[in-house]
Amino acid sequence: MQSCVAIIVPTYNERENISILATRLQTILKDFVWEMVVVDDDSPDGTAEEVRILAQTMPNVRLLHRVGRRGLSSACIDGMMATQADAMVVMD
Repeated sequence: MQSCVAIIVPTYNERENISILATRLQTILKDFVWEMVVVDDDSPDGTAEEVRILAQTMPNVRLLHRVGRRGLSSACIDGMMATQADAMVVMD
């Protein structure tokens, strides 16, 4: 069984960038088992909704939508706690 890597992506107002990142990761990591865990801090620009739409066609993209909590460190920790991957990478 191949190891899985999780890319933890804390976001706030990244709607314009998130699908570009997911597409590039899909291309780069095509030979690996991976998942992208987007931890969104209730972005007012619709980042969470963009991730939900993206996840419909990319099942290895997941959303952790945080309401009432903000902060980079806690977003990274929450993302790490939400995966069972063998290795984790944080992209900010």
